[in-house]
Amino acid sequence: MKISELDARFVRRRVEESGEVWEPATYEAADGVIFLCPKCFQTNGGKIGTHSVICWRPRVPPEVDPKPGRWEFSGGSLESLTLVAGSSSVLISAELGGCGAHFNIRDGAIA
Repeated sequence: MKISELDARFVRRRVEESGEVWEPATYEAADGVIFLCPKCFQTNGGKIGTHSVICWRPRVPPEVDPKPGRWEFSGGSLESLTLVAGSSSVLISAELGGCGAHFNIRDGAIA
């Protein structure tokens, strides 16, 4: 499955008096990438009932949710995006109330 199939988009985080705003961004300007959870997308057979996942770049402060993960982006676009970190995997912890999804993103594909 490709991340682009999961309504993925790059976002920039901005803080206003009313709270955080996530606005569309280019690869270069993006603070993160948001997309539908690949595990729940498959389980639900599509978008309905599927939650979103956001992966922040290291420049987003560590106190910003979700945490603790931060990934460097490589590739230049959604079609070639690779998330790079110590383990490079994304884990939505079931112990913390998440769905238990655990995956990597390499060359735009969920692995």
